[in-house]
Amino acid sequence: MFLKMRAIMQIMLNKPFNILKNNMLFIQPLLFYLLLLMTLLTFVVSPSVQFISKVMMLISIVLMTVAISAGWFYINKLALLSYNQEDDKETITEKSINNFKKFFIGVGENFFRFLFANIICFIFFVGITFLVVKACFHFFGEPTIFLSLSKMVEEKTNAEVFAYLNSIPDADKLSFVSWVWAMVVSASVLNFVWILYFAVLIFEKNNVFICFLKTLKFFFQNIFNCLFIIFITFILYFGLNFLSIIMGSNTFSFVILIMLM
Repeated sequence: MFLKMRAIMQIMLNKPFNILKNNMLFIQPLLFYLLLLMTLLTFVVSPSVQFISKVMMLISIVLMTVAISAGWFYINKLALLSYNQEDDKETITEKSINNFKKFFIGVGENFFRFLFANIICFIFFVGITFLVVKACFHFFGEPTIFLSLSKMVEEKTNAEVFAYLNSIPDADKLSFVSWVWAMVVSASVLNFVWILYFAVLIFEKNNVFICFLKTLKFFFQNIFNCLFIIFITFILYFGLNFLSIIMGSNTFSFVILIMLM
């Protein structure tokens, strides 16, 4: 158990860039997934699509996500287990191709485990989110500014939005920022647990619930390493969000970032 869990941490801490550099081919399933996801979501949000069709598309998105995750984590496990610093370029390429060919084997072996794991994660995440929201209401009050801002960004100019921000009392600003930080931090931790859970499922052959408990145990036993990874992904998220603001017109994200700073 502990040797397998250490191997998981090696993926996430010691060897991620080496694994990625040696297996650029592994990016293809993710690109295919993102392309198909954006296409399906376009139909889901379209007002002309019937409700039953939207439900079927959402189910398709869930099943597609489970399948891609099952296969992708499996080939990454194979890449980790076959990793050798002494390999030459020809051997690295051969290993990468052979591991990639086993993508659908991973889907077949792990699809239902990942499906049930997603159900467990969904129930757990809903419960944690409910507790976080209840705590925020108790300590920070009702997030009225958030609702007002989201509506103003759609209807008002940037100048009007920032004029509204300047008129907000400091106490309300503090409440809003506290809400945002609570949501962002809790979402970051939950997403990390979700990814770690999938890694544990690949390395462990126990039932999905036992794997989930082992994931939580491992998270708390290695809390500082895990928080470090979350912090790095947190910085990357803000960096990408900032770039999207520069390259586009994401006013709402800009307002959120300004208030968090």
